Amino acid sequence: MEHFFIANVIEEEEIKKSILLSVVGAQTYSLMRNLLSPAKPGEKTFGQLVTLLKNHFNPKPSEIVQRFKFNSRLRRSPESVSEYVAELRKLAQDCDYGATLSQMLRDRLVCGINDDRIQRRLLSETNLTFESALSLAQAMESANKNVQDLQSKAGAMSCNAVRAGGSESTGKKRESQRRAEKDKDCYRCNGKHSPEDCRFKKEKCHACGITGHIARACRNKKKLNADRRNDRRPRASGRRYTQERKVHYCSPRVAEGSDEDEQPLSLYNVWCEDEEEAVPPYKVCMTLNGEPVIFEVDTGCGLTIMTMKAFKEKVKNAPPLKKTRLKLKTYTKQKIKVLGKAY
Repeated sequence: MEHFFIANVIEEEEIKKSILLSVVGAQTYSLMRNLLSPAKPGEKTFGQLVTLLKNHFNPKPSEIVQRFKFNSRLRRSPESVSEYVAELRKLAQDCDYGATLSQMLRDRLVCGINDDRIQRRLLSETNLTFESALSLAQAMESANKNVQDLQSKAGAMSCNAVRAGGSESTGKKRESQRRAEKDKDCYRCNGKHSPEDCRFKKEKCHACGITGHIARACRNKKKLNADRRNDRRPRASGRRYTQERKVHYCSPRVAEGSDEDEQPLSLYNVWCEDEEEAVPPYKVCMTLNGEPVIFEVDTGCGLTIMTMKAFKEKVKNAPPLKKTRLKLKTYTKQKIKVLGKAY
């Protein structure tokens, strides 16, 4: 409003008041009437109306709180020195520092600059004023940025030089690596090529059943033959032995009608030869629907299953089974009927 009055050379208070009342709008005029009731806005001077609106829309904040905010303000990470000083001036507007404003800005700039190098340089100055502190801090900030730019450009130039000079040696090194891999024996088929290029990469071994190699290169074949010979040897009565069997892994989430990704795994049952030192199986007590039930721990099992008979006997007031799309199969591809899941 003041610039409008100056531009139009309006100096009379009555004219200023009339212009103000005509441009504030109906809502603001109604607010002024409520604030002045029972008096009317036209009965007040221009200065009184401006003060009335300022006190209503922008009341003076607490001086103590504003000084606390001013003295607690630190320069943040991406903030430049000029931006930090602008924020300090904004916070100082309601601090009422008066003639000491310049000193307070200087002290806050030195204490809150948040840069050890600039702070040490400012503290080493004698008769430091706010203007000199600001000028020195801006100069050091600019110099630091210029040094970083020069170092980054020098690093990029040196990197380009190394890359240009070493391209030939790098190519020779890669070629020698390719030749070494080509002459190396392939563990998938015992051929003279890289295992990654082997055509038997996805073939299934007839000796051990594992995918990724063929029988003539099988590393487990000798062990399997030895185990078979040991299985055919007669055992003395009372002696225990280790027997290898195949189990079938079933994924817990199988879509209806889809083919599972079947992977044969080895399961070993180990017995102790001395029955007196045999350790009983590990068991744990779990609570099912408030009833304690003893389970045998099997760390190799992916699911916990119970027969319907055991479920009804062990779990009192058992909840109804929920439907499940889970499919289970034996190693011989025979389907196991899953009645449902309890929890």
